Amino acid sequence: MTLPTTAISLVAYVVGFQTLVYLLLPRRSIRTWAPLVTGSVGAALVIVAAVWFGADTVGLANPDGGLLAAWGSGTVLMMSTFGLVMMSRPHLRGHLTDPRSASMSTRQAATQILVRIPVMTALIEEAVFRGVLHAALIAIYPEPIALWGGAVLFGLWHIGPGLDQAQAADRRSIAGLAHVMITIIATAIAGAGLVWLRIETGSIWIPVAVHAGLNMTMATFSWFAARDWGGIGRMEPESTAVSA
Repeated sequence: MTLPTTAISLVAYVVGFQTLVYLLLPRRSIRTWAPLVTGSVGAALVIVAAVWFGADTVGLANPDGGLLAAWGSGTVLMMSTFGLVMMSRPHLRGHLTDPRSASMSTRQAATQILVRIPVMTALIEEAVFRGVLHAALIAIYPEPIALWGGAVLFGLWHIGPGLDQAQAADRRSIAGLAHVMITIIATAIAGAGLVWLRIETGSIWIPVAVHAGLNMTMATFSWFAARDWGGIGRMEPESTAVSA
């Protein structure tokens, strides 16, 4: 097994596997089982690649704790400012809210924000995309192609979650398709930035900190908005919240 041949299986996993999981699982099971299924398979791929090619090759080198804390806290501060601005403006609040958050209890929200997002989303996605996939792409293509190729694949990975969000917001037909396309484009752009961080730092750990900080902060504000916390949030049916 070589890195170029590994890229083929990774592309199939990225483009098709998660989307099929979201399409085939019953709606009531998606939020619980889709991340567990796709995350477990992704974790297995990363472990095999790390053993076969070496941890450093797939970006699992030891992190710089100070740099990690700086990037993570900086991301949380920036996204908190963004979230507070949106929460304070009624015409923006509906775009922050994810309708799926409305039914989550405090315990469920805490599990989602403190466990599932940093581990099943940020850590595993970064290990797969900025770790193994980037190592495979950079072995085949020049850096710019590897960067944008990985970013586009990261966007396509979010077809399933985009469909789930569109259905939760009761978007159908053209509106649902538009929501999925916006999700793909937004996450592809975010993915390009995360690949750049991977290239600049030589490992996945700064991308993990940024990814976790962004998603955890916005999920927190989304839950507050959906719960009408403090009287400043209101769930709107036109939600366009996107999670990378």
